Amino acid sequence: MSTCAVAVQQADGSYLLQVDPTVTDVSSCTYVVQSGADIAGSLLLMSANDGATYSLAIFSVWVTAWAFRMFVRTLNGDQNDSE
Repeated sequence: MSTCAVAVQQADGSYLLQVDPTVTDVSSCTYVVQSGADIAGSLLLMSANDGATYSLAIFSVWVTAWAFRMFVRTLNGDQNDSE
């Protein structure tokens, strides 16, 4: 369930969001606070299997880039491994 929130400026100039549960139409709100059910498609809610799949994909891209870099170094004849 989504709820409206109102930004209230504090004495030190910072802002504080206060939830306003009396508003029923969230389309007119400036700030909307969402519940856990509203963010069901979030990346933070992925399964361990999904996380492993994403990790493998990211690692594969990294390894491919590293291998390409080493291949270019070999073609250029750069023997300086100071990095």
